[in-house]
Amino acid sequence: MLRSTEGFWIKDFNRELRGHFRAGIVFNAHRQPVKSGKNYVPLLAPIVLFVHARPDHTRRTLEALARNSESRESLLYIFADGAAPSASVETRAKISQVRAILREKPWCGEVRITESETNRGLADSIVGGVTEVVRRHGRVIVLEDDIELGHGALSYFNRALSLYENDDRVMQVSGFMVKMPPWAAPTGFLRMTTSWGWATWDRAWNHYDGDSVELLKQVEARGRDVFDLDGASFHFEELSRNVRGELKTWAVKWYASVFLSDGLCLYPKKSVLRNIGFDGSGENCESDGSNYFTKLPVARNIRLHRRPLVEAPFYLKAMRKSFQYRLQVWTGTRFRDRLAKKWRAVTGGMWNCE
Repeated sequence: MLRSTEGFWIKDFNRELRGHFRAGIVFNAHRQPVKSGKNYVPLLAPIVLFVHARPDHTRRTLEALARNSESRESLLYIFADGAAPSASVETRAKISQVRAILREKPWCGEVRITESETNRGLADSIVGGVTEVVRRHGRVIVLEDDIELGHGALSYFNRALSLYENDDRVMQVSGFMVKMPPWAAPTGFLRMTTSWGWATWDRAWNHYDGDSVELLKQVEARGRDVFDLDGASFHFEELSRNVRGELKTWAVKWYASVFLSDGLCLYPKKSVLRNIGFDGSGENCESDGSNYFTKLPVARNIRLHRRPLVEAPFYLKAMRKSFQYRLQVWTGTRFRDRLAKKWRAVTGGMWNCE
């Protein structure tokens, strides 16, 4: 148990039995939003952060989180995964660095740290951690160690969670969105979920099904193309690879669970966060040599009003276009890639036009 110079307390679950714990704030555990005069104050959802062996990313994630004004009154759970038996000396050193960063300062009003002595892997860590926290509090905001929040991200998540709390069809709130046309509505719904900074409720997470075999069977019956955003995305293949044992991911199973429940995910017109993990350091985000996601603009404030519970055409078109572009990047079939290939063929590789 640590106490910072600012008077906040940090609770380490692995040391919970040693001594007593006092919270430096009173966390609002009521299920309903609070009203203060004419000002609507949404319930502050707990935040859960998953970290492993990326100290630089972890620091940037925590610093960005702390810059949100709501963080000073929020409860933060951190789940730190352990080293695999085959982990190198360098990886073990990075895990130690990450755990030291977690204790540098009170990144939120109250911080609770759970450190695993073994390597659970990202999928098991997220499913277990989200389940534990959302069952305890009814709602949760979920981050990984490569998600850099904008200044208004926590405000957006908390307001959206309160606005749609009683709409069973709304099952997730996304903080990420691809480039949108300026005339699109401030928020919109899609059938697809996201794993890059998101929030949900216990009523929705109760639908999560980890059985990829059964999910694939049901999704195929409903329509592979529909699941793949009318043939634009690669989710069906990812789910198939989980069935074949080639992948172990949680996000596509969550999407399939929402899809089979006719659920919707709320997206902002402009992202309220940035994924900084496309540098080859993560478990599932490999470097592709582009800065596509790191260059996306981040909104400081999102206007939130109730939207019809139907998929938004402009949002669907933009997301499909993004998947098609990413496929071209990964396969080297963009016009610039084809031009570069022809140029290298003509010049014998003497110059690289990229």
